[in-house]
Order: sequence, then structure tokens, then C-alpha cells
Amino acid sequence: MKKIVLAIAVIATVACFSSCTKKCSCTSYLLGNVTGTEEIELNTDKFDKCSDMNTVVTLAGTKSGVECEPTL
Repeated sequence: MKKIVLAIAVIATVACFSSCTKKCSCTSYLLGNVTGTEEIELNTDKFDKCSDMNTVVTLAGTKSGVECEPTL
């Protein structure tokens, strides 16, 4: 009986965490200056993780683009 209860608890926990939406905090840079920060939902159809959405390019020591990190 304990094994059945444990198995149900594990399945419920995994289902809860897998159904939660994942959010990313994305910062926009233009010529090395931060132009904005936005929290967006990760589109798992296109991206596996937040860093897959990064488009930052560094030219002559200045950043331009978008840099995303997972929110806690």
C-alpha cells in the first residue's frame, strides 16, 4: 500500500512541475546600453531553454541584441 501511495505522489509531483510554465527574463541591449527588460513565457515548441533565445552580438566591445535567463 505504501508503494502505491508513493508512486501516486511521485506522479502527481512530476505532473505538477511539468505543467508549470517556464518564464525567462530577457534584457535588450543597444550599443552597450540596456534598453529594456521583459519577462516572457518560454515557447517550448521553438526553444528548449531561455538561453536559446539569445541574440547578443559584441562588436568593438559593445553588446547589441537580447539576452535571456531563466527566472526563479
